Amino acid sequence: MLSKSVTFLRELAVNNYKEWFDANRDSYEAAKQEFEEFINQLIEKVRVFDSGIGAIVAKDCTYRIYRDVRFSPDKTPYKRHFGAYIAPGGRKSLLCGYYFHISGTVAPGYPDHSMWAGGVYSPDAATLKGIRTDIYENAQEYRSIIESRDFTKTFDWFDDGMLRTVPKGFPKESPDIDLIKRKNYSFYRNIDDDLLISKRLLDESAEVFSKMLPFNQF
Repeated sequence: MLSKSVTFLRELAVNNYKEWFDANRDSYEAAKQEFEEFINQLIEKVRVFDSGIGAIVAKDCTYRIYRDVRFSPDKTPYKRHFGAYIAPGGRKSLLCGYYFHISGTVAPGYPDHSMWAGGVYSPDAATLKGIRTDIYENAQEYRSIIESRDFTKTFDWFDDGMLRTVPKGFPKESPDIDLIKRKNYSFYRNIDDDLLISKRLLDESAEVFSKMLPFNQF
C-alpha cells in the first residue's frame, strides 16, 4: 500500500543530506503523493466512526519532512519518517486524534518505528492540569476505558515515566492518584514492516483507530 513511501524513507535514512535529496526529489514527490493519497482514504475511514474530525484533508494533517536543526545536536536536514495527525483542525490540533507514522530502516543510534498512536502527547501545563482534573473527577469512567480488553490488548503507553510526587492540587490519599501521575497521556501500537506494503494496511489502520475512540471522546 505504501511501497514508494517505504522505499524512499529507507534510502533517505542512510543518505540524509541535501545533495542526495535534491538528486532524488522525484522519488520524494512520488512517495509524498502516495502517502497523502493513503491519508485521504484513511480520513474517510475514520470519519465513519468519528465524524467529529471535521472537514479535513491529508494536507491539513501531514508534516513537513524538513527538520528544525537549530537546537538539535543531530544536524541531518530531513526527518526519517512520514507522519499525519487526523484530528479536528489537523496537525496543529490540541485535541485528541489519530496519529499515523511510518519509518524506513533508520540510521544507527536513531530509534524509531512505524506506529499508530493516540492520546495527548506533551501537552502544555494548563492543558495537562485540565486533563488530570477531568480524569480525577471521572476516574471510574476513565478506568473503564484504559482497562478494557480492547485497549489493553491493543495499545502500550509511551514510556515517559511517572511523576514521583502527587501533582499540586490533588489529594495524596486518593485511590485514583495513580491515574494523574503520567507525564503524557499518549499510547501507541507498532506497525509491522510487512503490513506497510500490504493491501490490508488501510482497513487495519481504521480498525486500530476505532479502538482509540472511547479514549479520544473522553
